Amino acid sequence: MKNSAALSVLGAGTLWGLIGLFVHILAGKGFDPLQITTLRVTTAMVLTGLIIGRRDAKLFAIAPKDSWLFFGNGVIGLVFFNWCYFNAIAGGSLAIAALLLYTAPVFVMLMSVALFHEKLTKEKIVALILTFIGCGCITGAFSGSLAVSRQTFLYGLGSGFGYALYSIFGKPATQKYSPFTVSLWCFIFAAAFTLPFSGLAGKTGLFSDWQVWGGILGIGLISCVLPNVLYMNGLQKLEAGHAAILATIEPVVAAIVSFLFLGETFTLQKLLGIVLILAAVPILNRSADKK
Repeated sequence: MKNSAALSVLGAGTLWGLIGLFVHILAGKGFDPLQITTLRVTTAMVLTGLIIGRRDAKLFAIAPKDSWLFFGNGVIGLVFFNWCYFNAIAGGSLAIAALLLYTAPVFVMLMSVALFHEKLTKEKIVALILTFIGCGCITGAFSGSLAVSRQTFLYGLGSGFGYALYSIFGKPATQKYSPFTVSLWCFIFAAAFTLPFSGLAGKTGLFSDWQVWGGILGIGLISCVLPNVLYMNGLQKLEAGHAAILATIEPVVAAIVSFLFLGETFTLQKLLGIVLILAAVPILNRSADKK
């Protein structure tokens, strides 16, 4: 039973790691990061709605007083995280973008200390130091020659911060509602916010291209809805900490994809940065398990 749950989480991380391929397809066709974000959340909203309609229509319902949670989760968290992440990928490095996204646990830890007065344990301090050194290694900051632009680096950190906010708002929502309900309303608020500003109306001519539709289905179904379902299935049978560790396969897959298909190269310094950032995640989970 646990083996199948672990495979579900590994499958989710693998599918999340493929997102860069679909971003490159859509960006190559002329869509900007905000438009790609809009396409992702809108497609995910429609597909999640169809899944809920087949499972249990009661899952559509939420209390109006809880709308702020879904606004925070969908707009402040998901939209900002996706927009920054896709800008980081557009900056030229899928692998570095994916690694910087995994600074999110550190941002969650820092916000929890500031907002919820959680203790700053030695494990958290070690994880913070490892993440800082890892970021320096993958960007080339310590050697004096940046491997990515400052703008791409800031977008990458912004994606980690946005993903942390997504988790901060999502946690209280999942304590009151089904994960499917939380996902649906997160996508609804995200799509409602991005559609009016996306400028997709001026890109209608691009939708006659089958590759565009392949990119849309890839980014909405393969790298959003399916991994969410797989991850939730795994969480039903695994501890959250173990699932989070297994999900760190995502940046590894992104690094492999970037090497095989996008022509990125890796130095020993970059590989060291990858190891250090990934090592921070189980350390933070160990701290959480102790608590």
